[in-house]
Amino acid sequence: MMITRESDYGVRIIRALKDGGLMTIGQICERECIPKQFAYKILKKLDLAGLVQIKRGSGGGCSLARDLADMTLYDVIRATDEEFFLTHCLQADFDCEYLAKSPCTIHRELARVQGILEQELRARSMAELLGV
Repeated sequence: MMITRESDYGVRIIRALKDGGLMTIGQICERECIPKQFAYKILKKLDLAGLVQIKRGSGGGCSLARDLADMTLYDVIRATDEEFFLTHCLQADFDCEYLAKSPCTIHRELARVQGILEQELRARSMAELLGV
């Protein structure tokens, strides 16, 4: 597991929008050094997750849909990366032949660590992290 490029760009997009104004995709990309072809895809994901809103047409642009005080790194990462696991065996639909034979202590430990990671990513708001 790693923080993907999409998650990194998602955080950068949120950072660009932190002041609450409306920005065009071009402005966001220039400010945060994000390639436009990635920005469109990531903005759609952030929009679907309710983190940003996209206003189309003349005078359009992007803005935050949620207050940064109510948004965490976990929210941004989950919006951009559907699968955020230390290992595939933590996914609900993973079929582990070993687990059927006996309890897997490694699985339990990785699940514990996954829980701690998720808790830490939820611990501070984006407002705190961005100094807003």
